Amino acid sequence: MIKSDQMVIMIIVALLITYITVWAVGYFTHKLSYLFSFLNAAAAIALIGYWAINELSIQQHSVEGREIIVLYFELSVALVSVYTIVCHPVSSGFKIVQYIVFGIHFIVLIAGLVFMLTFKINKLF
Repeated sequence: MIKSDQMVIMIIVALLITYITVWAVGYFTHKLSYLFSFLNAAAAIALIGYWAINELSIQQHSVEGREIIVLYFELSVALVSVYTIVCHPVSSGFKIVQYIVFGIHFIVLIAGLVFMLTFKINKLF
C-alpha cells in the first residue's frame, strides 16, 4: 500500500473515531444536537475551504453541477449549524437537520474508508 493511501486511511479512521466519540459524549450528556452542530459546522467549513484552496490552484476552472450542489448543501449545513450553536433554537426541526447531516457525513466517511480499502489509488491529488 502506498504511503499516501495509508495516510488518507488513517485520517478517515481518526475522523470516524471522532464522530463516534462525539456521538457517545453527546448521548450521555444529553447535548447530542448541540455537539452535532459543532461537528457538522467543522466538516462543512473544512470541505468548503478544501474546495476553495483546490480551485485557486487549478489553472482551468470548470465547476460541475454536482460540485455546486454539494457546495450549496455544505454551505447550508454550515449556516444552520452556526445558527443552532449561536441561537439555541427550541424547534425540533433544527435537531432533526443536525441528526440527518451527521448521519450523511458519517456514511460518507464509511464509504470513503471502504473505497480506500478496496481500490488502489495511484495518485490521490
